[in-house]
Amino acid sequence: MNKAFVFLLMLILTVLTACGTTNNNNQQGFQSETSDTLKDNEQSGRKDVSYVEGEITDIADRNPNFLDLNTENEAHNNHGAYQQKLREIVESTNAFNAGMIYINGHKAIVNVTPKRNLSRDDLHWRTDDLQRKLANAVPRYKIDLRVNNNNA
Repeated sequence: MNKAFVFLLMLILTVLTACGTTNNNNQQGFQSETSDTLKDNEQSGRKDVSYVEGEITDIADRNPNFLDLNTENEAHNNHGAYQQKLREIVESTNAFNAGMIYINGHKAIVNVTPKRNLSRDDLHWRTDDLQRKLANAVPRYKIDLRVNNNNA
């Protein structure tokens, strides 16, 4: 029984492997095109360039995971302009010095220090006034005003 089973298994295996294709033109053509492209890239010494049908294209143009850092793009957000606007408003109050200003998502964090010692009520009033001015100037962001008052 075992000899018959082994013989039958060998016969099936032989029949299945004999039915493979003998035409290797497709695989050889692919390998030669690939090796030519690799040779071109190696000769040019550039790893960030792709050669497609005789055209040179940047890889960043084809890969959606690469960020488009084109600064000429008009839809490009420039947070520096918003930070500068916030800094100008803080400096125009004559009551606060602007500290670090940074933007994270929909939130703008503005650190300020008073220019002189202020009473608690005066500091509260000037802080509320500054908060309102900042929110009106840059309505796109939620303003988080942080007053660093080491004297009080």
